[in-house]
Amino acid sequence: MENEFSFARKISFEPLLGSIFLGVAVGVVVISIFPNKPLMSTLCGIVAFLIDSMVIYPRSLKHFYNGWKINTKGIYYVDDGTWNKRIKLIYLPFVQQYKYLPLSQIRSFAVSDGKDIMNTQNITGGPINHPLSRKERLLVVNTDQGQLVLNFSWDYKGDTVTDKKINQIVSILKSSSC
Repeated sequence: MENEFSFARKISFEPLLGSIFLGVAVGVVVISIFPNKPLMSTLCGIVAFLIDSMVIYPRSLKHFYNGWKINTKGIYYVDDGTWNKRIKLIYLPFVQQYKYLPLSQIRSFAVSDGKDIMNTQNITGGPINHPLSRKERLLVVNTDQGQLVLNFSWDYKGDTVTDKKINQIVSILKSSSC
């Protein structure tokens, strides 16, 4: 479709494979330190795998993988709102399904560069810390069901989103509110 734009990366097997690799690496290090304790190295490898796949990756999943797309009909995004949904996305990335938000349900929207959103990680608020490599841009969509925050700092290829593409997205969203 001509007016379809995809952003961020879809979840893939990379987080799961990274967790498996970490578990194996920890197991190899432990077996090289304690060669007479193979059970301990196996348990340490499994614990490292579980911590990485069930604690570390779900916490950072939204920053690295948050694939979504928009066209003239609506917004399609992956729902990763709860911890269980994030873990399911890590272990079963091939069963992810896009949720559909019709443009007619959007009440308001805002494009932000991260400076004008309150930082809830800091007790005094302030701007969100910018990543070093690229400017963070967010699309904040308000609907009757709540608020949806989508990151469009980069497209699905990993390229930085241009101002021209942002203007095209804004025009799609504005045309739906007419």
